[in-house]
Amino acid sequence: MIKKVSIVIPAYNKAGWTTRTVESVLGQTYPNMEVIVVDDGSTDDTRDRLVRFKDRIRYVHKKNGGACSARNLGIRLATGEYIGFLDCDDMYLPRKVESSVSYLEDNPDFGFVHNPVYLIDENDRTIGVSLTRRKCPVGWISRELLLGNFICNPSVIVKKACFEKVGLFDETIFVPADWDMWLRLAEQYKAGYIGQLLSSYRIAGNYTPRNMEQAERERILVVENAFQRNPGLSLLFKNRAISNAHRRCALDYLAMENVDSARRALVLSVRKYIFNIRALFLLTLVLITGRNLSRVKRYLAVLFEDKIGFLKRLAA
Repeated sequence: MIKKVSIVIPAYNKAGWTTRTVESVLGQTYPNMEVIVVDDGSTDDTRDRLVRFKDRIRYVHKKNGGACSARNLGIRLATGEYIGFLDCDDMYLPRKVESSVSYLEDNPDFGFVHNPVYLIDENDRTIGVSLTRRKCPVGWISRELLLGNFICNPSVIVKKACFEKVGLFDETIFVPADWDMWLRLAEQYKAGYIGQLLSSYRIAGNYTPRNMEQAERERILVVENAFQRNPGLSLLFKNRAISNAHRRCALDYLAMENVDSARRALVLSVRKYIFNIRALFLLTLVLITGRNLSRVKRYLAVLFEDKIGFLKRLAA
């Protein structure tokens, strides 16, 4: 019997992109799926745009509560044995679901699987690929994942039964809620990796300084929570993880041309773990170049490969 896969799409005020997302799921080669679109209180014409899919999707409208609340409602409504999460501006390639289910069926002791993704712009044009296309850890990956999130949301397919053990998405976290979930999954289940580009992740560039300040606080919170769940991990390892979280925030600040906040985050990164070579290099670069971002960009193109979409956002 072919197992059912539920694809949960939280939607909010992105009607045009949402239709593209739904089309990409309905175009899958896998034969047994349900598509659950959870409209998180959209005020645009999302509902009207999705009417033409009414016989092929389940549309649910709810009061606005954030993407995590929409995902969690989708999980509760899902009847499939596997669940995929696809934000309403991202897309699947045709064999995404088939390949993911095949992997998990061939590896029954694994709880979830992910893959590298294409990076696309506002017009669906490919502008790059996520660098998780390189060799990626497989199996028990929680330690590697705690040092930095390398799992992209539209690439994940999870066994629904896993949520009974790890719980749902934390609705109090806004920015790194996906990282928090992947960490909780990785602590309890093996993670698989398919080295094929099977999803598309849209680089929208819609962050604000307020979002970034919140993201920085929340990334540190995610690390703190992970160490509370895993008291056996060393303090030195915790310092490395927090240092990396500050460094990644510094990259986002630079992408928004906020040099002062980037410098502050890098100082925190180095203070937490003095051997964070990338943070040390970037801090030195920022101190030397001051506010000359064009010079910073040339060096970052080589050094900071691990930040998905960062260079594209810098070049925008």
